[in-house]
Amino acid sequence: MNPLKKNSVLVYEEVKAVKFFLWTFYIILFPYDFIYYFLVPYLNNETMGLPSGGLGFFFHILLFLLIPAGIFLVRRGEPEKVKYLYFLAFVLIDLINNLMIYWGTDQEFKSGHVLEIYFILFSPIFVNKRFFWTMTLGFFIKYSLFGIIFQSPKVLFPMGLIIFIAIISWILLTRFQSYINAMTTMYNDLRQKEKLAVIGQMAAAIAHEIKNPLSALKGFTQLQQEKDKGDDHYYPIMLNEIDRINAIVNDLLILGKPNTAIKTKKSLKDIVEYVLSVIDPHAQRKDVTINLDMKEPAVLVCDENQLKQVFINLIKNAMEAMPHGGTVTINAKQADNQVEVSVKDDGCGIEPDKLAKLGEPFYTTKNNGNGLGLMVTKKIIEEHDGRLAIESELGKGTTVTLTLPAIPNCG
Repeated sequence: MNPLKKNSVLVYEEVKAVKFFLWTFYIILFPYDFIYYFLVPYLNNETMGLPSGGLGFFFHILLFLLIPAGIFLVRRGEPEKVKYLYFLAFVLIDLINNLMIYWGTDQEFKSGHVLEIYFILFSPIFVNKRFFWTMTLGFFIKYSLFGIIFQSPKVLFPMGLIIFIAIISWILLTRFQSYINAMTTMYNDLRQKEKLAVIGQMAAAIAHEIKNPLSALKGFTQLQQEKDKGDDHYYPIMLNEIDRINAIVNDLLILGKPNTAIKTKKSLKDIVEYVLSVIDPHAQRKDVTINLDMKEPAVLVCDENQLKQVFINLIKNAMEAMPHGGTVTINAKQADNQVEVSVKDDGCGIEPDKLAKLGEPFYTTKNNGNGLGLMVTKKIIEEHDGRLAIESELGKGTTVTLTLPAIPNCG
């Protein structure tokens, strides 16, 4: 499917560019030929008129007849094809015209049209590298053929001019694309911030309202469980689901509130070892082995509780990626004023297209996930002036790497 059909904004911009292209094409074509073939010869007392033996005015008529085809393509929703239509038609008509004029005659070949420069210089407006190369190589090959057919060295000048104009056009094209990429990046960043802002507003509005009745609901469920001791099946499920709702609300609260982290000097090893002591019983039930390789005593200025939540989220994610058991490897190494911690699993891995979306609001690869855990993790890491990177390979596992500021190790 044509990508333009998927985006009405792209179609609209392409249509605007095509309309401008058509207007300027004919504005250049007719005045240029009038000046070149009639006005200049008249001022120099030379013979006026189009070259004899060629298409004559049919050259212009055939190009003029392209307008209905261009309008048809625009109305059909394929405006991007108009520029290629005009290029191919111009080259073909110009080729026929020159063959009719010079083939089998003693006339010295001399040809060229300002529209050839126009095609190449105009290509950056479409911000399309394929069109640029089509224009440049197309005209270059055309003059190469003319040079071979008519045995004329005069084609070297237009070929050199094409290269010079193409260099200018390429510079403009790359600048346009760079600007558009920068604007696209800014737009995507703004969209992401807007999503986070919406989540924050939603969290601030409903999280506290949910948390209070949720506590009461859990309390009454536990009370009813004690009264009805004969049913050990449904009550644990109900309590687990209440805890899961409570965890979601806690994630929303973290996303919704501003940075209130209380940072103090803490040992990274102590934080991770505490998390492992909490999560180890669950890991044993899942037949998951957790290996810790943290020899250097890295010290961070951090909110201890928030970092504990980060490592709980990452280790739980790693364990859930291995439903049949496996190994989670945690490795840390410090270099000067930063420490790098990696959490690696040997699970099934994540597809590249899904990997790019991780961390977006409510996007998750889990069947029963909500997409908030990784968002919370990223938010905490960013508030600690750190970075988070995820690498994954299908069938081999996933590695999440955290880079955090650390107090330099003086040895």
